[in-house]
Amino acid sequence: MDDAPLGNSQLPSEVTLFEAVCGDNGVDLANQRLRVSAAFGAYFTSLLERGQSYLTLSGQVDCPIRKGQEGLPPIQRLFWHLQNPKGPRLFILAAEAGMGKSTLAAKLVRCLYEQESIDMILGDSAKSEHIDPASGLLHTYSPGYQTASSFYQRLCTQLGVPYENDKLALSDIRRRLVNRRAVIVVDNLETVTRDDELLQALLQITGRDIRVVVTTRKVTGLSTLDNQHLLVRLNQLQRPEIVSEFLRWHIQQYQDTHPDLSGLQSDMADKKKIAWLVEKSGGIPLLMQLLISDVARSSWEQMRQLPTLFGTELLDFLYEARWQELKMLGQTGLLAQELLLWLKQAQYDNRKITAKRLLEWAREKDKEDDLNAALILLHERFLIVNSDQNKGNYAIFPSLSEFLQKQS
Repeated sequence: MDDAPLGNSQLPSEVTLFEAVCGDNGVDLANQRLRVSAAFGAYFTSLLERGQSYLTLSGQVDCPIRKGQEGLPPIQRLFWHLQNPKGPRLFILAAEAGMGKSTLAAKLVRCLYEQESIDMILGDSAKSEHIDPASGLLHTYSPGYQTASSFYQRLCTQLGVPYENDKLALSDIRRRLVNRRAVIVVDNLETVTRDDELLQALLQITGRDIRVVVTTRKVTGLSTLDNQHLLVRLNQLQRPEIVSEFLRWHIQQYQDTHPDLSGLQSDMADKKKIAWLVEKSGGIPLLMQLLISDVARSSWEQMRQLPTLFGTELLDFLYEARWQELKMLGQTGLLAQELLLWLKQAQYDNRKITAKRLLEWAREKDKEDDLNAALILLHERFLIVNSDQNKGNYAIFPSLSEFLQKQS
C-alpha cells in the first residue's frame, strides 16, 4: 500500500485526498470470483461487482479523528487509513441490521482495488451456514467459529495450503501473503463466539500491506481496541435534508423496476412526510427503503398506521406482511414466493443468478410467461437487486435471506 501524502500539520477545514466517487464502480473479479464467492456468498460478491451501491451521506459514518486528519471527512479518513502503512490494520464497521455495513465495506474494497492498492481479496462470512465449494451443499454449523483455528483453516483453504495446527497455519498464511497487497474481509462478526480471540488471530496476519475489514452488529466483547484497530460506527439518518438526499438516490436506483416510486419525487421536499418516515423507520436506511416502497404502492397515511415497532422487529414485520401478501395474489404471487426461495438458495449456493438461469428455472416449471410479473412483485416488495441489466446478476439482502431461511 502506498504511503499517504500527509504530514503532521493541521489540515484546512475540509480536504479531499481521494475522489468521492472512488469505489463507486463495480470491479471485475475475473479469476478471483470463485474464491471470493465461495467465501462470502453471492450477495457480498455481487456488491463488489455492482457499482453505485453506496451513497456517502453527511453524518452517517462516525470515524474517529486521529492526528493529521482534522480536515478530512469521515470517508476520507477511512480511505487514508486503509492506504497508510503506519495506520490501523484492522477496521471494524459496527451498526445494526439494515444500516449498510456490507455496502460500505464493498465500497472500501472497490476503492482499494481501483487505486491498485490491493491485488488479492480474502476473507469469510462468520454466518452459521457455509457452502462446500466442491459439492455445492449447504452445511449448517452452530453459530460462528468456535475458535480462531476454524478461521485459519478457512483461510488456508482459500490460499491453497494445508492446515495442521494454528502455528504452522499462521506461518504458511504469512508466507503466501509475502509481497502481496491484500484485504481480508470478515462479514457478520456478531456470530463469532470468541470475538477477541478471532480479532487477535486476524491481527497476526496483517502487516504493512495487509488490511482486515470486519462488519458486526454489536461491539460487546471487543475489549482490546487500540491504535492497531479502528472502530467505525454507522449512525441512523435523522436530518431531513440527508434523508431526502438518500431517498432521491433510492428512487433513482429503483424506479426502473418500481415505476410508482417516481411519483414520490415531489414528496421528498415535504419535511412533514420525511419526519413521518424517520419516526417509523428510526432512521435505518433499509427500513426507509422498504417503507417508501409501501408508500409508492399505497399512501403515506397507510404507512403511518403501521404498528409501532423498531429495528429488527419492524424489519421482520415488513418482510412477513409482504410474504403473506404474495399468498393473496393468486398464481403469480405463489410463483413469486417460489422464486424468492429459489433466489435465496442460489445465493447460499454461491451461484451467480443471471437472467438466463432465471428463465431456465421458469421453463422447468412451465411458468415462462409469468416470470416477469413475478419479478415485478419481488422488485416492488423485497428490493431484489439486479446489478447487470444486460445479462442479469440478481441478489437479495442478507436480512431477507435470514427471514426466508425460517420460511423454508
